[in-house]
Amino acid sequence: MPISLRSVSFASLRQHRWFRPAVRALAGLIVLWLVTWLAIPPLVKGPLERIASEHLGRTVTVGGIDFEPWSLEFALRDVAVAGANGAPPQLTIGRVYADGELQSLLRLAPVVDAFTIENPVLRITHLGDGRYDVDDIIAKVTAPTSEPEPDKGPARVALYNLALTGGSIDFSDTAVDKTHEVRDLALKVPFISTLPSQREVKVEPHLAFTLNGSRFDSSAQGTPFAQTGQADAQIRLDGLDLAPYLGYLPANLPVKVLGATLDADVKVAFEQHPRMAVKLTGTVQASGVRIADRQGADLLSYERLKIDMADVRPLEQVVRLQHVELTAPVVTATRDAAGQINLAQLAPPAPPPSAVKGKPPAPAAPASAEPASSPLASASAASASASPASSSKAKASPAWVVEVATAAVRGGTLRWADQTTRPAAALQATEVTLDAADVAIPFARPFTFKGGLNLQGSTLSFTGEATDQKAQVNATLNALALQLAAPYLAQTLEPTVSGQLSGDVGVLWQAPTPQAAQAGATGVTLKAGPLALEQLAVKQGKTTLASLGKLDIAGAEVPLDARAATLERLAISQPQLAVERGADGRWMFERWLKAAPSAQGSATTAPTPASNAAPWKLRVADFSVQGGTVSLADNAQPRPVALDVTALGITARNLASDGSKPEAFTLTARAAAPGKGSKAAPGKLDYQGTLALQPLTTQGKLDATRLPLHALDGYLASQLSVELLRADVGYRGQVALAQTDKGVSLRLSGDAVVEDLQANSTAAFTPKTEAQVGEELLAWKSLNLRGLAVATAPGTAPRVEVKETSLVDFFARVTINEAGRINLSDIAKTPAEARAANAASAAASTAAPTAPASATAASAAPTTAAVAQADPLAPVMVFGPVSLVNGKVLFSDFFIKPNYSADLSELTGKLSAFSSEAPGGEPLLADLELRGRAEGSASLEVTGKLNPLAKPLALDIVGKVRDLELPPLTPYSVKYAGHGIERGKLSVDVNYKVLPNGQLTASNRLVLNQLTFGEPVEGAPNSLPVKLAVALLADRQGVIDLDLPISGSLNDPQFRIGPVIFKIIVNLIGKALTSPFSLLASAFGGGDEMSHVPFAPGSATLTPEAQQNLDKVAKALADRPALKITVTGTASLPDEREGLRRESLQQRVLAEKRRANPGDTAPVSAAEYPALLKEVYRRADIPKPRNLVGLAKELTVPEMEALLLANLPATEAMAAELATQRGQAIRAYLVAQKLPVERLFVAAPKAGKQAEKWTPRADLSLATQ
Repeated sequence: MPISLRSVSFASLRQHRWFRPAVRALAGLIVLWLVTWLAIPPLVKGPLERIASEHLGRTVTVGGIDFEPWSLEFALRDVAVAGANGAPPQLTIGRVYADGELQSLLRLAPVVDAFTIENPVLRITHLGDGRYDVDDIIAKVTAPTSEPEPDKGPARVALYNLALTGGSIDFSDTAVDKTHEVRDLALKVPFISTLPSQREVKVEPHLAFTLNGSRFDSSAQGTPFAQTGQADAQIRLDGLDLAPYLGYLPANLPVKVLGATLDADVKVAFEQHPRMAVKLTGTVQASGVRIADRQGADLLSYERLKIDMADVRPLEQVVRLQHVELTAPVVTATRDAAGQINLAQLAPPAPPPSAVKGKPPAPAAPASAEPASSPLASASAASASASPASSSKAKASPAWVVEVATAAVRGGTLRWADQTTRPAAALQATEVTLDAADVAIPFARPFTFKGGLNLQGSTLSFTGEATDQKAQVNATLNALALQLAAPYLAQTLEPTVSGQLSGDVGVLWQAPTPQAAQAGATGVTLKAGPLALEQLAVKQGKTTLASLGKLDIAGAEVPLDARAATLERLAISQPQLAVERGADGRWMFERWLKAAPSAQGSATTAPTPASNAAPWKLRVADFSVQGGTVSLADNAQPRPVALDVTALGITARNLASDGSKPEAFTLTARAAAPGKGSKAAPGKLDYQGTLALQPLTTQGKLDATRLPLHALDGYLASQLSVELLRADVGYRGQVALAQTDKGVSLRLSGDAVVEDLQANSTAAFTPKTEAQVGEELLAWKSLNLRGLAVATAPGTAPRVEVKETSLVDFFARVTINEAGRINLSDIAKTPAEARAANAASAAASTAAPTAPASATAASAAPTTAAVAQADPLAPVMVFGPVSLVNGKVLFSDFFIKPNYSADLSELTGKLSAFSSEAPGGEPLLADLELRGRAEGSASLEVTGKLNPLAKPLALDIVGKVRDLELPPLTPYSVKYAGHGIERGKLSVDVNYKVLPNGQLTASNRLVLNQLTFGEPVEGAPNSLPVKLAVALLADRQGVIDLDLPISGSLNDPQFRIGPVIFKIIVNLIGKALTSPFSLLASAFGGGDEMSHVPFAPGSATLTPEAQQNLDKVAKALADRPALKITVTGTASLPDEREGLRRESLQQRVLAEKRRANPGDTAPVSAAEYPALLKEVYRRADIPKPRNLVGLAKELTVPEMEALLLANLPATEAMAAELATQRGQAIRAYLVAQKLPVERLFVAAPKAGKQAEKWTPRADLSLATQ
């Protein structure tokens, strides 16, 4: 049953339990309304004016404030913003009205049912040059704060029924003294809302105004909004020229807009159901836009930018564009001399850094050890570092949704000018096109794009797709000229670089994880292939320093984060390179680089820390070089080095910088020495094997033919005192090379050859040898080493084995200089020897070591040899049979004066196997056979055993020379004997034996036939009786046969075989003068006693011994018809007094015997002697002992002899007679031996006082007839 309110009495209501609280609440609400109605206006007016004045920098006044708390209506009356410097108010507003709703309290955001601005008047004055009287307000409002608030997304607000009525704008342009007026400005918008609030809409979309007397009015399309909740407004602009208004843009803009025309056909739709929305559709087009920088230089221009909007909802942060097309854009980018890029100056200044309250500033990122990372890396890192904040903000406000169905750029031009380079760089890309589709932010799916451009004759086209997490771009290059980079290369390179790059390149990007991005990862991978670099040339003026016919790359992939590069194929065709080093020691690569400008304070610059990044890795599946040419010219050597390598070819499979597995590898080339035998065919090199780079290892077969070693002669100058005019080397066999931690190991197994060697001498340490500098020193047709095996390894002794060696058509010039040094010993030199060579030679020529020093050295040598230990790393050399064919040696001796030269020719022989090893402790000796000719006539033969590698030296050889003509040896005979040789021949038999202990035993048998000396040479160092020596030594046929034994120790540094032999010969000749009979003794036995014939004291009778000596003398003289002999008898009275008396007594006894029998000539016998002596005594008239009767006593034989001897006379006359008798006795004996009397002479006797050790004798002397 319904209840009527009339039946409810006031009394009954008072009895209800909610009545009193309701009355109290209503009363309180009324009181609150009254208090706020009265208090809010005066309380708000002052702070509002102050805050607005501080924010704008101008005085802001409010005439009055109306507030109705019961309806939440708020109004400001007579609002004014003061003008600048006492000018009329900048802005006045008659009334600002807002009708708030209680929903504002529930949504914590303003919800306004109506917002109206009545009679606003805005005055703006243009002061010229882009300056306005409101610049201070703009600067105040837009100034960055010290602590900018974080972005909270679009403001949360809901405004309905927005209206502006009675508006006016006065724009005064003092620069041209003109004023623009806008009157009756009216604008109505149904709503602007970012909240899902539903309110009643009472206004229709509308815009109307009068500009300088011209009326503009828009009207809504469709049904009334209040009935349907929808309304449309159409905005059309047709060719609106913005040029008249561009001058009014603010002067502080970073750019100047020089011209633009605007066209628009935009439909604005307001919808309230099913949800509130403002939707824009239609097209907007800007044409003829030209933008310059503040200095008026071009930045951007384009013919047309057309945007076709499909669905743009600004309140919902949704932008969907059907098509965007940019036609004929021209972008001009420049970098000035200070390095400032014009486009970078358009960006707004970064806000000043500030620290979060209560937190210290974030530490600076550590310096990267690598070059600056790519923009993608920086973007990734920034994205990664900002991701936490971004995600938190995403929860607060949704991101904008932007979708572009298609976009295009047509006929674009990109210009780049760089003033930092010398010359300045200028690039221009034309016909720039770009097509993109399905562009969406956020990236729900990849958008695709393609395009191209023409870069100064080169073309570039590209396609790709991308999202915010990954991207892929594939580009095709066609004849991209490297000259485009010439200004930048010129900053570091002196020569110019030209060439063309064509092919396909690609870039892949995958966003790295935040941790990887923070570590410097980029996520970028580069790809290429096929890619070709053609006609590459590096030139200095008109001279080509390096060139490349073509470089092909296929299947290249370079993941930058992995620091690795993989190529399926890398082919280099016809590379040419001139490798040159100047006299200053700088390689051409160094001269290519420009000197870096010296930086101030470089001395205090901190060193760059070493990079901890892993090294780059390179792998090429198929690598090849074809038709390469390399020319080497090294002018820094004492003798310039020049080598040309042509037809260079290299192939390698699976070549890897870190690869340890050997893969197939080939190398072919031809080599020639320009200017040195350039007419000869170049040498060939062919290597087939395997190669690994880590560690370096190669093994294969090498076939090298006639490689010009003489091209590298300049590098040998510091090691050898020869100049290689020609030397072609070859090798055919296996090669194995490996690099280890301890060093390099090498193994060779094959055949080697050195052909057509020609070497000139460059060493001259004495004036005499200077004439031979530049003359041929060594030469041969071929030196073959068959079965060559070489093995070297770190920590082990090198080993060289040769199965067979042959030297064919060889030549050597052997010279002994004034210091007695052989030139071949100076071929090899050390740097120290090269510096001290002149001083050492001068010192050696004047040094004369003393005998004690020599003795000390000789005695110390065996001790040193005894304590010396074998070097465990000494090379081990093993040679098989060695053959010598058709050799020639030119010998010159400048040590003797006058100088001597001799030729040895037709040298042919062989040497059996030998080795530096001594298995049994003693070296094994090889069999030697060598035959040839000396001076073109004498035969030469050397046989025996020796080991050239033995240490110490050991040998046992026999040498024979037959019929050597002696006149060429005149220089030696003049030096040592003072006589030249007119004729004669020499035959020599020598035998040398050297034991391992250094002991030498040698026999030298010399046979000289018909040796004839000339007259003495005036001024000769020596003058010896060579003719007498020849007469003494030569037999009846004119043959001299000498045997000269030699012994000594090779450990004695003063012992030399040659000087010893010459000394023996000189001494032999000297004996012709001092002891000629010693020369006879060499043929008939005996010694110096042959020059003396002994006699008994006081006697002239020849003893049997004397007769034997005379027999030898007679025989020697019979065989030497050129000799004559002189006999000189001698006697001495003091030494022979007793002998003279005894001889006188013997003659008296003999006379007594002959008195009785005159015909008896027999000597006195012992039996006869006593009686005969008694008779002599009886007859002697001398004092005699007597008895008592006066008769002579009978005496014994001794007593009688003593008494007789004491009374016999001994006088000088008797001594002289004795000397004469002795000479005559010898003459008579020699005559009896059939010696011609014309060769026999008796000299005057010598009977005076003789020498202290003289004995009774006769002296013999020899002379030539």
